[in-house]
Amino acid sequence: MLGWELPPSITGGLGIACDGLLRGIGEVGGASVRFVLPAAPMPFAVYPKTIGVLELDGCEEALRPDRCLHGAYASSSEKASRYAAAVLRSLERIGDFDLIHAHDWLTFEAALNVKRITGKPLVLHVHSTEQDRSGYHRANPVITMLERDGMDAADRIVAVSRYTKEGLVRYYGQAADKIDVVYNAGTRVGALPPTSTDGSVSFIGRITEQKGPEIFVETALRICEIVPDARFVMAGDGNLLPMIRSLVRALGLADAFSFLGFIGREDVLRLLHSSQVLVMPSLSEPFGLVALEAIQAGVPVVLSQNCGLIERVENVACVDPEDAETIAAVTIDLLRNPARARARALAAAHEVSRLSWTESATALLRVYRAALTLQPTMAAETSC
Repeated sequence: MLGWELPPSITGGLGIACDGLLRGIGEVGGASVRFVLPAAPMPFAVYPKTIGVLELDGCEEALRPDRCLHGAYASSSEKASRYAAAVLRSLERIGDFDLIHAHDWLTFEAALNVKRITGKPLVLHVHSTEQDRSGYHRANPVITMLERDGMDAADRIVAVSRYTKEGLVRYYGQAADKIDVVYNAGTRVGALPPTSTDGSVSFIGRITEQKGPEIFVETALRICEIVPDARFVMAGDGNLLPMIRSLVRALGLADAFSFLGFIGREDVLRLLHSSQVLVMPSLSEPFGLVALEAIQAGVPVVLSQNCGLIERVENVACVDPEDAETIAAVTIDLLRNPARARARALAAAHEVSRLSWTESATALLRVYRAALTLQPTMAAETSC
């Protein structure tokens, strides 16, 4: 398994998803995994004995848990190439294997090289695409070409939602019957607390075009016109952060906003437990792990209609991510009606309780078997 990150050094949902899948596979059994990581040695959480982590030298400087990992999804082609070269140098260390499983474009060059050399079946796992990340801007053609080349060469493709699967067919010309949907699960966050009545309206994610941070600020402005004591927290880092800070000041919202920067897992969970509402106005959100964890924490959420998670949960507000007026109206209703917000949060939590990493791993193992036999597999989404 070729991956870019694992906890505690993560940039976002990719590392969390890989960690969950590894644990799920370890629990379900039926496969042993060697996760090949571009990092210097560091302590990881303990995995089942069938799961190993191989850390490669010569990829980049050590990824330490106390570092804020800036720009991991932009201008990373050189890092991806160094990783691909390191993987080839380490094939002997990796040992014998039956199948290659690669996560997102940063590993696709390595995956293509290994497939060419070994002839082993290749499963590509798409958590996000350059089309998703580009927002309003033109997608990077170099990354898009690498994504398409990887998908063309893959024996099976895993998408994290039907929304993502449809994008792979539309933008990358992939055959629908080559793509299996395997939903993510999430990190359990304990018993549901009472929904906060004096907390923040929160945004958690990369401050990039994809995530719609400027829509969040416009929404906040409209909310403050009706609820003047509302408070807003933005947790995350990214290329748009300086612009968003300036926009908040220009709109006179500085006293209502807090910017936390990149925060670790424990701080994310603490923020969720102090949030009245989570707003995720992403222009494109293939799955939405933060939203899932908010739901598990008992927080009502307002989600973009372009979010894969809405395929598995109905008790969330679903909005056009570019319609700040409607986002504000829905959020105000949740703020002013805590009983209704609590009921919706409980109903949503019940819906997502069906999602687990063992279910995801079971679906993924079916994809592995299909790739190994080169036979079509039943759509993984039907069993989740």
